[in-house]
Amino acid sequence: MEKRGQQVNENRHDLYPNIGNDYQEDVVEDHLGDEGYSDAHTDPEDEDYVPGRKQSKAPVKHKRLPPHQVQELIAAYEQCTHPDAKTRQEIAGRLGLQPKQVKIWFQNRRFQMPKKAQVKENKQIQQDNASLQSENQSLRQAMMTQSCITCGSKTLPSNPLLEKQRLLIENGRLKDEYLRATAAHSKTIHTSAFAGPALPLIIGRGADREALRRHADTSMEQFLMLATKGESVWIPTTDGDMLGYNYGATMSSFLFGVRPKGFATEATRDTAMVWGTASDLVGILMDTACWSEMFPGIVASVTAGDLVSTGIFASCDRQIQLMNAELWVQSPRVPNRTVNILRFSKLVDEKQWAVMDVSVDGVLGQEEVSTSRYMGCRLLPSGCLIEDMNNGYCKVTWIVHAEYDETTVPMMFKPLFRAGQALGARRWLASLQRQREYDAALHSSRDPGNNNTAKTGILKLAQQMMATFYTAVSGPFTQTKATSNTSEWVGSIGTGIERCDATVRMVTLKKTSTVARESDTLFLCGTTTLWLRGILPESVFSYLRNEQLRAEWDILANGAPVELLRYIATGYPVGNAVSVLRSNYTDGTNNKILILQETCTDSSGSLVVFAPIGEESMYAAMNSGDNTSLSFLPSGFAILPDGRGNARHDLATAPSTSRAPACSSNTGGSLLTVAYQVMLPSSPPGNAVDEMGKFICHVVEKIKIAVKADIMLPV
Repeated sequence: MEKRGQQVNENRHDLYPNIGNDYQEDVVEDHLGDEGYSDAHTDPEDEDYVPGRKQSKAPVKHKRLPPHQVQELIAAYEQCTHPDAKTRQEIAGRLGLQPKQVKIWFQNRRFQMPKKAQVKENKQIQQDNASLQSENQSLRQAMMTQSCITCGSKTLPSNPLLEKQRLLIENGRLKDEYLRATAAHSKTIHTSAFAGPALPLIIGRGADREALRRHADTSMEQFLMLATKGESVWIPTTDGDMLGYNYGATMSSFLFGVRPKGFATEATRDTAMVWGTASDLVGILMDTACWSEMFPGIVASVTAGDLVSTGIFASCDRQIQLMNAELWVQSPRVPNRTVNILRFSKLVDEKQWAVMDVSVDGVLGQEEVSTSRYMGCRLLPSGCLIEDMNNGYCKVTWIVHAEYDETTVPMMFKPLFRAGQALGARRWLASLQRQREYDAALHSSRDPGNNNTAKTGILKLAQQMMATFYTAVSGPFTQTKATSNTSEWVGSIGTGIERCDATVRMVTLKKTSTVARESDTLFLCGTTTLWLRGILPESVFSYLRNEQLRAEWDILANGAPVELLRYIATGYPVGNAVSVLRSNYTDGTNNKILILQETCTDSSGSLVVFAPIGEESMYAAMNSGDNTSLSFLPSGFAILPDGRGNARHDLATAPSTSRAPACSSNTGGSLLTVAYQVMLPSSPPGNAVDEMGKFICHVVEKIKIAVKADIMLPV
């Protein structure tokens, strides 16, 4: 029997390669059976858990499952840690077990996994502490036996008492670090959160509130360390800093456990000067409505939940709030990212604030859910450190540290995400800078002494236009609504070997009228994204904002150069502006059409957005500053870098199994998204979609020729 058992143990890796080296540690979870298990469920994550019910003290009799059943159960656990009753029934039927046995196996597994991770982490901490102590002892011996420079004889240090005092202080510091690390680790809840849905934003129990406070405190410590550390943790690049992979993996395991298969890491840091005081910026970030307005190109929607802590003396200091946010990138091909987060603001120093976000999926007990509702992203300690410079500006250090399901990202966009340019620190910080400069321009226009009613009206119109454009261009490709009809149109761009097929998303929207006896309004929105290989985003942006060349691609120019009527700079660099243009185009009733346009650019990308507005309506809004009665359909372009400009994402990230298409040079390219919107008659012609598709292909072909793009590929 002993020999036979030894042989099975030696061959287990060949027979069951997915079980791994932790097979022996899984023996506790493999003992299953109805005998010895109480009906009083003690797992708070179980749907049958009843607080206060006493456990049964019946003797436990274990039944060991065959290895093939264990392998199947482990595979099922990796897919979903909380299977529902139907899933448990399917697993039991497939393995020849009782549903209750499967349920108990999953309970045991969930109970044991955090303990095993904690034991492993404690062992690592003990090993690190022993290494530090050994190094300290070696230094002490070296100091006590150092050689005399002149004669080579072994002598004592010049002042052994001071050296001894220094070593005692050093040992005390090491011991303190070890105790703090152990204490922080014991407070962390290692619960997998990737099979869970969006958490309810209501805190039910006092224990949950305390767990969230501990989670926020531990995460804030990690965030402050990241914000202040130098090259020992961060790798400098031309586009900011990227977190070393080894350190990022350690922090991920420390807070949330093992990273799920298929998940990639983005960890970036950037610093810049931002207009405003520290209290102003903290107030904006802690107000969900203001936060969403400050980052319209990143934050699609946000829902505020319960306050975990209201702060000290009605201030934002130590205020903790639950939030659910949806983030987007300016292309319909990229799925939106949803996160459940805790936002924690803290006064770090007299003139320094920290606003930190961290995911809470898995911190609170959750009901069992199916894997179809799992979250595709978890946010590790991220946010900003704000230091007031007493000159009207703040020094802001922004950090984004996230893990996301890379399998949901289209191939063409993978380098953009890996480089941290899609939702990384530089994009958040650039958006904050640009929006604050825009607010400064709007604020100056409201000065009573300047009599700038027209300027205020134009800027407010532009804000409304941009908000509408983001919704049109950034909605996911598969997004559908009850009042819309989504389809795909495929057309050709170019001829011969340079020909490519572009897929245009067509969305027909119906806007129900609130006025009696008025018919509903139909709109058609067409969007597509293409990759211009080797063409810098700056080249595309420069061409599209050139008024003298506008007639080449814009039907509103009516074949002639447009006239610039008003130009309002909204920040640095040159190109961030709101303009009013005049063309020869009319609406068929001799009513002249003006073009309201906003152009903006920074290191994270560029936008050129415009909308036709009747001349009378435009001047009315400019004279009164009121834009509430105006409605328009903005169109335009979103120009993003393709992430292939350098190898910065290879410096700090782990190798991935999926590879994006390689570029033959190190020159970065552009991801160009085109969006056009038109109003349809009550009975739209059958060829409306076809005409829109052909027009978009015509515009893209003109851009391709103008910027001399050799290769254009659909995304």
